[in-house]
Amino acid sequence: MSSQYLTRVEEPQVPPYEAADMAQGLYAALARFLAPLLMELDARIDKRLVRTFVQTIAVILTFRDRVNGLLLSEMGGYLDTPDKAPAGTKRLSRLLHCVKWSAELIRASLWERATRRLKKWKDAGVDALAIWDESAWEKPESIAPEEFGEVAFQ
Repeated sequence: MSSQYLTRVEEPQVPPYEAADMAQGLYAALARFLAPLLMELDARIDKRLVRTFVQTIAVILTFRDRVNGLLLSEMGGYLDTPDKAPAGTKRLSRLLHCVKWSAELIRASLWERATRRLKKWKDAGVDALAIWDESAWEKPESIAPEEFGEVAFQ
């Protein structure tokens, strides 16, 4: 019967990469993306806290989604192994409570990076478009913060 019908032999699905190598590459790409911010943080806080910062960003990107949040203790478990969750939670708590940095540093770094990218596009003659979805805002005054400049609505 198999000679009567043309059947295709399915080959097992094998990724064309090693998972460990791919994970290391993605972590290195994350570190390159965060490099300017990490240098700023390194000048302000202890290098162990900078390392915890990078690992925390990786944990958030890996395990956070729209449906599931992350508890501080859960993130601490992801920083190391689950049996060392209290130690990871303490590391994360020390990072969050460090007075030598704030979220403003992250906002300023991202804003500077976006400004440089827009200037680069403008110099190249490329139009930049921004998607502005108002459905997530709760208050009308939240729609147009001062830093975005004048915004006209019709």
